[in-house]
Amino acid sequence: MVKLHSHKIHTYEKSLFLFLLLVVMGVTLHAQIEVQQVEKLKADAAAEVEKNAVLGQQINDMLFSFSELGFQEYETFNYLTSLLEKHGFKVEKGIAGIPTAWIATWGSGKPVIALGSDVDCIPKASQKPGVAYQDPIVVGAPGHGEGHNSGQALNIISALALKKIMERDKIKGTIMLWPGIAEELVGTKAYYVRAGYFKDVDACIFTHVANNLGVGYGDSGGNGLISVKFNFEGAAAHAASAPWRGRSALDAVELMNIGWNFRREHLELTQRSHYVISDGGDQPNVVPSKASVWYYFRERTYPAIKALFDKGMKTAEGAALMTDTKFTYEILGSAWPGHFNKPMAEAMYENIKKVGLPTWTDADQLLAKATQIELKAPQGGRPCR
Repeated sequence: MVKLHSHKIHTYEKSLFLFLLLVVMGVTLHAQIEVQQVEKLKADAAAEVEKNAVLGQQINDMLFSFSELGFQEYETFNYLTSLLEKHGFKVEKGIAGIPTAWIATWGSGKPVIALGSDVDCIPKASQKPGVAYQDPIVVGAPGHGEGHNSGQALNIISALALKKIMERDKIKGTIMLWPGIAEELVGTKAYYVRAGYFKDVDACIFTHVANNLGVGYGDSGGNGLISVKFNFEGAAAHAASAPWRGRSALDAVELMNIGWNFRREHLELTQRSHYVISDGGDQPNVVPSKASVWYYFRERTYPAIKALFDKGMKTAEGAALMTDTKFTYEILGSAWPGHFNKPMAEAMYENIKKVGLPTWTDADQLLAKATQIELKAPQGGRPCR
């Protein structure tokens, strides 16, 4: 994570701001305005982005400082929604029954362009900015180890620049901003869709940090998954004086994991599955009457994901039979493999070429190379123009 000077936005982020804004301008305006006018509007947009460079850096740094886990993004929620309301956006809070989720809109009519980016962080990833080696701010605390502090900064700066130009030129259309709440938990996006928040959206542009500027279309090559918790219930007993009276839910959890790990040899190579024991009982001298294990079942297609989940269900049933316990399960989240839009990707790529790569400082390159040494990766620094 790179810490930037508070009063000077990094050239990389400037380029990303401009890149995203030019994409939005191209998609939103092309159908309404002559092609030759679009280039003038893009130049105006670039100037507006530059004016808001300090604000963009502030948003980036504020979200980095909050470093909130999924479903706990309250400071992030308050900061972003207040900022958007201050700039004239209508904000609907607590959408889809999720307290830290929101939708912000400005404008009216078609097209409706949605800009999304994740905001949560990950456990035990606290890290001092601008340091290549592991050096937490607070040992054991959460941190933005996947760059989820940066995307909303890009989107908001782009939206503000676009909003100003649309107001000036009386251009119809609706800008919509939304956050990926609890993305690391696969917790909310399917629920947004089910609640109908994207039913009128014409194009959705999603921003995520990466190691370079790039786009793709069609099958993304990524996987999808089901997040599911298996809850086992048995009977408690004193583990020393009368263990025969107990039926250990923890035994069921462990047997499920053993069964699944033996099953891995006979699963498709494309699968990825992993788990944590989220409840293993209370204390050693009490046979655990309740225990839980939380699985992610990942695969490349919906049928394969579903088949993997079905195998997990059978494994849980077997573990319950072996231990004379009962089990229930909770679907905590789901995400299907992405399939992306070719015309939008091509428009994005043309704007990437127009913007170009950043001009890196010597300090930027030194940090990049130091990080690559720490990761035992090729030491090429950052790509240049």
